[in-house]
Amino acid sequence: MGLAFCGQAPEQPQAKLAPLQPNRSSELAIAMRAMDGELVGLLARHAAEDDWEGASLSELDLTRMMPTDSSMLVEGYTAFAIAFSKHVEAFNAAPSADTYTAVVSGCLSCHMRACPGPIERINKRQLGS
Repeated sequence: MGLAFCGQAPEQPQAKLAPLQPNRSSELAIAMRAMDGELVGLLARHAAEDDWEGASLSELDLTRMMPTDSSMLVEGYTAFAIAFSKHVEAFNAAPSADTYTAVVSGCLSCHMRACPGPIERINKRQLGS
């Protein structure tokens, strides 16, 4: 016994996905997401073999980027941003597990103080995680 439909098939409800970022993204947030993507790529390509030759990260001036809101501009933010730039410069000059770890540690230091939301994600960028 078979079933046949005459006309159009009944409408099936379609699942809807929430937008990745429901609010407008700030310049700083966009840069952070791009940096996270670079860290993920470095882990995938270099960490397993401990071969960091040719690895690099984009150099960002975080002091010039607008944050999502003013609560992120905590005391010491500029110092964290400058230190982060130095970590990235050191990594690009001599890519290694140690200089990579310094970059990720710089991210954690600032986010613990200014914007704790991404800490769980940043911890996943550590070597051996």
